[in-house]
Amino acid sequence: MANLNRFKFTFGKKTLTLTTEHDNLFMEEIAKVATEKYEAIKEQMPGADDETVAILLAVNCLSTQLSREIEFDDKEQELESLRYKVVAAKQEQSKIEDSL
Repeated sequence: MANLNRFKFTFGKKTLTLTTEHDNLFMEEIAKVATEKYEAIKEQMPGADDETVAILLAVNCLSTQLSREIEFDDKEQELESLRYKVVAAKQEQSKIEDSL
């Protein structure tokens, strides 16, 4: 089993303790980004309670994650296509060299 780290941070008015495999430096960056996103949403929706802000933050993160996964899949398909073209070109070159 991996070494687990307990990390405490504040989200809105609530103090949370997370158990994670990541080190404190990584988690400090996560807390910083979460706080920045929290404050940005609160600025746009000052009347929103912390639960609403957390849900909006989660949905925004999921949207970003899905967009990145789609982009990654597109890049993987492009890479596979290029690999196929390289193999085909090498095979063609080999046929030409063999006929000489």
